[in-house]
Amino acid sequence: MRRLLLTFVALAALAPELQPRMAHAAAACTGPIRIAVVTPTTTALALLGIQVRNGVEFAVDEMNMAGGIAGQKISLAVEDTAASAGTALSAVNRVLEADPIAVFGSPISPLVFTQSEAIRKAEVPFIVTATNAGITQQNLPWLFRVHVHDGQLASLVPTYGVKTMGLKKPGLIVVGDDYGLGASKGMQATFASLGITPVAVTSYAPTDKDMTAQLLDIADKGADSIITFGRPGDLALVLKQAKQVGISLPKLGNTSLMAPTTMANVTAEEADGAVGIGGMLPQTGDERAKSWARAVEAKYSVPADNFTVAYYDAMQMLKAAIEKVGCDKAAIRDTFAATKGFKGMLISYTADAHGDLAHTLGVYRNTGKTPMLTGTVNEAGF
Repeated sequence: MRRLLLTFVALAALAPELQPRMAHAAAACTGPIRIAVVTPTTTALALLGIQVRNGVEFAVDEMNMAGGIAGQKISLAVEDTAASAGTALSAVNRVLEADPIAVFGSPISPLVFTQSEAIRKAEVPFIVTATNAGITQQNLPWLFRVHVHDGQLASLVPTYGVKTMGLKKPGLIVVGDDYGLGASKGMQATFASLGITPVAVTSYAPTDKDMTAQLLDIADKGADSIITFGRPGDLALVLKQAKQVGISLPKLGNTSLMAPTTMANVTAEEADGAVGIGGMLPQTGDERAKSWARAVEAKYSVPADNFTVAYYDAMQMLKAAIEKVGCDKAAIRDTFAATKGFKGMLISYTADAHGDLAHTLGVYRNTGKTPMLTGTVNEAGF
């Protein structure tokens, strides 16, 4: 009995030293570190979806060339979600079969909502840029967003328009899906809080190619500005067609108004003067960011945008988390949830109680086809 008691005392004395070793061993990364990307790489949504792949893949290639993470190479799987909820669910289920350490989802909110329950059951960190404000309101502790969202924009775009640009009679035109209509509802509420009622509120289907009727209606109702909310493909058409029908009203919206893929499809005259607020564009950053953007475009023949840089930053956060806590998924999740002031390419990231990490938005103005960063705005409290 005395010998047994002495053994317990000795083990107790060693416990503080043994526990970290045991925790480290439990979290050790063995074999390749598997991560996955589920995003549209086909259909009309590919303009956005490939930015996800490019941002993650570019970071992974850099890391693998430098030896990987925690002594292990990174294995990257990419699955196309197309534009369908069913395909998106099948895609995430396929990648989950390989037991990845983390999954990167897309900017497309309906597809991310479809995948959320599978992520909940798999208990794997899920990192997205989907901008519907409700994405991080699902009580899903495994989900993190690394891009600004519609709730922030619905407040800041109208506020900037009224308080900085002096707008009094805005006309709203948005893409007619959950993304655009949700933003329109939020912007109308913010305008109302500022004592402003839009003179026109209209939308177009995501597949529409002619928005001239809606634009002419806004002008005919005496609007002093056009407030937009859409994606690069359709906002390029809004800019082109406004010019074609002779509407020269100031234009304000999300940063798709000056995304590289938008600028590639409009003339300098069509783009000039538009103001956008949202995710940060690397082409307007410091020389490091500009050099990085040039390298991404050289590799993929597609200009990097705000989503590309967000996913590149997210992969850097994942690397830092694994180096800190190893390959335990719950520990990685907890590290993301505790993020404070992580320095990315253009902004710093801090997690709030819902898993949103991005709280700084850029304000841009097109000079011809060149977006110029005129300043930044922060979400209240950050």
